[in-house]
Amino acid sequence: MRIPLALLATTLLLVACTTAPATEDPSIATSSSSEPTQGSGAEMETRNVSYEGTVKPAGISIYQQGTHRLLLPDGRFILLESSSVDLNGYVDERVMVQGSIRPTVEAGGVIMRVDNIALLEPRNGASSLSSSMESSVTVSSIASSTPPTTASSKPGVSQTQSSTADVASSTPPIIERETLSPEVEARTKTMEKDKTTADQWTQQYCTGHIGFCVPVHRNWYYKSFGTTTSALWHVEMSSEDIASVYAGPIQVDLYPGSVSAKKATDGQVRVQGSEVVGFREWTENRHFEISAPASLEAAVGYITVHVSQYTEQ
Repeated sequence: MRIPLALLATTLLLVACTTAPATEDPSIATSSSSEPTQGSGAEMETRNVSYEGTVKPAGISIYQQGTHRLLLPDGRFILLESSSVDLNGYVDERVMVQGSIRPTVEAGGVIMRVDNIALLEPRNGASSLSSSMESSVTVSSIASSTPPTTASSKPGVSQTQSSTADVASSTPPIIERETLSPEVEARTKTMEKDKTTADQWTQQYCTGHIGFCVPVHRNWYYKSFGTTTSALWHVEMSSEDIASVYAGPIQVDLYPGSVSAKKATDGQVRVQGSEVVGFREWTENRHFEISAPASLEAAVGYITVHVSQYTEQ
């Protein structure tokens, strides 16, 4: 039996229509193609943004990002983080921050990756060091004809001079340093065992903001706490990681005024009871005091001599 040609054509047309694929929903296709890929968070950043406010510690909050927060004039805040700026040095200071902002993982927050920071007001003058820094029984001098300019300079020759009569007539009675905590005492004993020859000082802490560098022993940790209630700048060194202020046996402080106000001379290292202090004159009527338990006198002497000006790399 022959099938009429018209009937065959109609049958083939019906089969073709029933097997054709359905058209995709345009809205689904658009959603799929525009979804950001994992790791594309950097594309959400808005760059070169500036804010003015007061830097505060991050504190306890629902936000799990950032090391600090910037309190804005209207009471709001943004979170801050930075790999290039020492934010600890600006806590409680009014500043302008510049960098890139993005939303936080938690809804409603904003975090800035800080690239630059500038003070909006002069820093408050720091108070003088406690009276325990103003007494002495033994005077130690680090002989150096010219103050070193780089952290790699060779240390000066150490000469110890004792002059009880001179010290007694020029300084008040000794006030001993407070007893060391067990933690600091244990770290001090570890640091005592390390050699202090020039080849051991392979690290350095530098701050471009304040403009100085100090050498750091190859085995030691260091941490900057920025401005404190008594110092213009405060840095600590320890044999272990430093989690809180004053946990490091060696402390480097920048103070206002000249070393002569402490009845000391530039480069002098002197033992004051259970503590040793190195004095170093600095620019703009400021000076450094490097302090530690007396058993770390050699390390304090090296650091005192090798404080240097910060230079751009």
